[in-house]
Amino acid sequence: MTTRGLLTPSAVAMAALTVLAETSLSPVAHAGDDARSARAAVPGPRVPGTAHTPPAPGATGSGPSFAALVAGPREPEPPAIRSVRVRPRAPVAGARQTVRLVVDVVARGAAGRDGVTLKVEHGGAPRRAEAVTPEGDAGGGWELWRFTPPIRLNRWYPSGRWRAVATARNAEGATARASSSFLFRKATRVTGLRAARTGGRSGAVRITGTLMRVDPRGRSGYWPYRGQAVTLQFRRHGTSTWRDAARVVSDRNGYFAGRGKAARGAWRAVYRGTPHYAATVSPIGHVATKRIKATK
Repeated sequence: MTTRGLLTPSAVAMAALTVLAETSLSPVAHAGDDARSARAAVPGPRVPGTAHTPPAPGATGSGPSFAALVAGPREPEPPAIRSVRVRPRAPVAGARQTVRLVVDVVARGAAGRDGVTLKVEHGGAPRRAEAVTPEGDAGGGWELWRFTPPIRLNRWYPSGRWRAVATARNAEGATARASSSFLFRKATRVTGLRAARTGGRSGAVRITGTLMRVDPRGRSGYWPYRGQAVTLQFRRHGTSTWRDAARVVSDRNGYFAGRGKAARGAWRAVYRGTPHYAATVSPIGHVATKRIKATK
């Protein structure tokens, strides 16, 4: 696996379908810094406290106060996670296309190479960060941790709701968790869109096409998608606005047909998708000059 950061993950654990990847990285940069700071050396683990020697009598210069020496080492900063960002936000897998995820976690108070770990899993609802984080700029010790899970999402993974869960841990073992959910869907397409004038005096237009989806059984690339609502839209010549003209439903073969008024312009079919299959828009179809027989 290749990563986009200063350091590579120290551990990667994978479980089929339920857990996509679990890995950890060191921070690549302070969030909000430019590309140059992302290439800078990463500081080592924070030391909870540092011993100091009091200055000799008569020595000049500043040193730790008596109160600081008595207080001893300070407690490590509690971990916090400000954001978990998944890219692409709405991944879609085609019959042969796969999707590679990149997850950015902005955290602070994490210690060591394993200070922040990530798990990508199917199902579940997003959780809020356990630590309260301030609003404002990216200062105050916030760091960017970038993850590139080694497995790419494809047609064989379950579609629907997924989430990326990040865990930050400090030197004392205290943790903070936050997550971000996203929809992983399979691709759809509209093929064979046609708009033609019907016979008779009405001069109506009949629009037909076929709605397809990635074959859920893997027997072929795409398979007819039955029982789905498809919206037929019309755009008048010389305008840029598409308007809904009819709503039709695909049959067992994915085929749909609808009617519209005869006017100069273009037609298209729009499928709005589901939590498991992505939306799609057909190529534009212009009204054919050849008339077809009117059908019921």
